[in-house]
Parts: sequence; structure tokens; C-alpha cells
Amino acid sequence: MIKTKIIKGDRLLKIYQKKYISLAHNNVDLEYFKQSKVRVFFRDSEEKMIAGFCLNSGPNYRTFLPLTSTQLQQINQSYRFNKRPPHEISCLWIEQNSQHAGWVVFLFLVMMVDMLRLNRGALIFGTHGKNVNNYFAFSLPKIIFYEKLFVATKGEVCDFWIRKGSKFQIIKGFIVLATIRLILGYRALAKFRLRHYKDKSN
Repeated sequence: MIKTKIIKGDRLLKIYQKKYISLAHNNVDLEYFKQSKVRVFFRDSEEKMIAGFCLNSGPNYRTFLPLTSTQLQQINQSYRFNKRPPHEISCLWIEQNSQHAGWVVFLFLVMMVDMLRLNRGALIFGTHGKNVNNYFAFSLPKIIFYEKLFVATKGEVCDFWIRKGSKFQIIKGFIVLATIRLILGYRALAKFRLRHYKDKSN
């Protein structure tokens, strides 16, 4: 049975940090986790994490780290983030053996519920991974930034996307994607995501 909880304290956050860095090959400071809501999924004990994600409402956003001050200012002005701070989804990871498992629907259900409990504000997600960008294309449909740039936490030049969505879009996305996954299976879901991404790109 998969269990979930919000973790706090250096001991568990360090385990989370190590797991994320190992799977994502992306560096992150422990202080970031301390200012975020860090949720983990596990079977036996929280020390044996198999997945997790963070929700962060600022003021230090991981999503904006690769941007120059000018780029950040433009985004803040265009989407009024300086007046109503956004909430970011970050540091999402799922152990390799579970990435295609049916219980992952539970993870995204919990993520959706956690996001619905947040104060008003846009939901954002940044990534340098094409597959991860495709993964969130339906639930966070608007690309508010795309450029090839140096991502310091990765240590190299990458394609970098920032996506934005609303709570309504998150609910809609979860219902559609979860229904496809539960009824038709993972392959059908992967094909749907790919087709949706290609349609949006054309």
C-alpha cells in the first residue's frame, strides 16, 4: 500500500535531496526544501521514499533560477507575478521501477488536492527536460518562456521551458489523464500526451 505525508526536518529532507539529485541529475540546496511543502510517497516508512514533489509559493523560486534579471522582470510584468505571486511545482521525481505503475495516478491526485488548497495565484512549472515538458503540457497548457540557456543547477546549456496553468486546468487535466491511464493503460496515455504536444507545437 502506498502512503504519503509532508516531511520536515533535516534528516528526511536530506534523504529527499539525495534521491532527487540521483534521479534528476540536478542540484538543489537543502534550504530550498525547508521553505517548500515537500510531499513524499512510500510503502514501509518515509525513509524509503519512492516518489515526491515540492510546492513552493516563494519568495525564492527554483523555476526562475536560469533566467536573467531582465527576463524575470518581463515575466513578472507580463503575468503580474509581482502583484500575485505564483505557486511552483518542483523537484518531482518517481523511482524508475514505479514510473509506469498505476499508483502514480494517486500521486497526481494528491498533487492536485494540495494545489487546490493553495491561495489564489497561477501554477507554474519549469523544466529542461523535453519529456517532462510534454508530461505537463495538458495540465499546464501555456508556455510563458522557452529558450536555450545555461541551467546552473544542471551545469550545461539546455532547452528550458516554463509552463503556467490555473487550478481549473489542473483539475481538467487530472480527470482526463487519469481516466485514460486507468481505462486504456500507460501506452495510451503516453500516445495521448505526445499527440497533444505535437498539436500544440504545430
